[in-house]
Amino acid sequence: MLPRLGGAQAAPTSPAPLRPARRPGLWTRLGERAGQPWPVAVLSVLLGGLVAVGVVARFVAPPELWLDEAQSVAIARLPLPELFAALEEDGSPPLYYLLLHAWTALFGTSATAVRALSGVISVLTLPLAWDVARRLAGRRTAVALVVLLATSPFLIRYASETRMYALLVLLTVLGIGAGAAVVRRPGAGPVLAFGTVTGALLLTHVWAFHVVAVSGVLALAALPFSRGVALRVLAGLALGGLLFSPWVLSFLVQLAHTGTPWAASPGFAVLPVALEAWQGGGQVRAHVLGTALLLVAAVGLLAAAAPRRPGERTVVLSLRPRRSRLVLLALSLGTLLVAGEVSRLTGTAVHDRYTSVAVSAFLALAALGVAALPGTTVRAAVLVGLAGLGLVTALPQLATPRTQAGEIARALDDAAPGDVVVFCPDQLGPAVERLIPPERGLYLVVYPDLRPADRVDWTDYEARMTGTPSTAVAADVLQRAGDGSAVWVVTGPGYRVPSTQRCGDLVDALETARGPAELVVAPDRGIPEDSRLQYLPPVGVP
Repeated sequence: MLPRLGGAQAAPTSPAPLRPARRPGLWTRLGERAGQPWPVAVLSVLLGGLVAVGVVARFVAPPELWLDEAQSVAIARLPLPELFAALEEDGSPPLYYLLLHAWTALFGTSATAVRALSGVISVLTLPLAWDVARRLAGRRTAVALVVLLATSPFLIRYASETRMYALLVLLTVLGIGAGAAVVRRPGAGPVLAFGTVTGALLLTHVWAFHVVAVSGVLALAALPFSRGVALRVLAGLALGGLLFSPWVLSFLVQLAHTGTPWAASPGFAVLPVALEAWQGGGQVRAHVLGTALLLVAAVGLLAAAAPRRPGERTVVLSLRPRRSRLVLLALSLGTLLVAGEVSRLTGTAVHDRYTSVAVSAFLALAALGVAALPGTTVRAAVLVGLAGLGLVTALPQLATPRTQAGEIARALDDAAPGDVVVFCPDQLGPAVERLIPPERGLYLVVYPDLRPADRVDWTDYEARMTGTPSTAVAADVLQRAGDGSAVWVVTGPGYRVPSTQRCGDLVDALETARGPAELVVAPDRGIPEDSRLQYLPPVGVP
């Protein structure tokens, strides 16, 4: 019997009807309550649009390939035995070139076709990064990481270049996921996967050795605390070294005879070099982006693991970061420090594009920082700001020419069969040579040995460039041309080896024999690979 309330019998109560389950939206799935305010929906749509723009931007670039791209294509299109021999003269491991070799066999060697390989690789990195981040850190971090990767001006730039840097980023993302699997799960499978990715990294770029070295140090440091995990990581690294072993003899030849004579060693200046590259340059908007990324990465490193109370709008930071965050710090900052020390000790150059091996770990820290911010609206707004800054920095660079090779090639339309075109330095040759049809009958040769201009031979480069007097090279050029053919000289300012002085001496020697040279194309200092084209007519022609 029900109790009597105020002399009247209480009416029985029935349970409230169940409401149909509501499918959570994107940001609700990141752990927020249902019923988000409309700004979140607007910001989510904006984020989707910004990511789409970043994906499309990866396939937009100026029409001409610059030196490194043209060199990559020239090597990749060779038959395999010649390809491996050419790589010993170039200084690079073979994996990317083998992929490009197969790609060009299917799609050809046009600029659009060869650059599409990097674009496709870069786009594939996004879902892989989503999966790795979701499994390791949750959906919030996964969303943030994909947005940051998709709109990074650095990654957009190198997704549109026929080089191995997009592949490096893909492999480092896979390496983080594979390494985490080794830590979390015993057994041979994760070790084999981690070793395979490590070997692929080593076979893609020499800076992968810096990442492997840092990973090895982390594993050794963990030996006293987690022996089984550390040994599994070390086994995976050893397997990666074993996969690299077929290339060891060629690698030793490269170490002994190739290098980076075109630039000085900056040592630990690699840190500002990396940040300027990752933020997209030195413009004000790029510096704003770089500062913002550093701030959210610092939050990602120091954010405390303790859960916040509902409605709390603060971020708790701790000066004792979690181990997973320290690993990401080591894989980003630690890798750069190792690279700087190696550069200082060996005198080898550092270039911003080499930092591809460390950028994904840095952006992962930044994504963790965004995910740690309180409130869905705040997180979405910060991501929109970062993504917008990234695209505003990246998009104007898409139409900027990377070389004057196209302008030089068009000017050479006036050259006659039998004319000699000499490139000083030879680094200007590959980008132009690919644009000149062989049936034109021009002799395209390089300083100092007048070899074909299709690619640069970096073997003992500085000794070869400085071992022959410019006057002797000029005599060889004039003998090749004879009295009846014109000589065209392509030079470029600012090259360290061979120096501008040596190339100037070459032109002076040619002018002594042929008279004053006519300037046909002037260098454009707003273009990274700028060139000058000069014309010396046949003997007796005014």
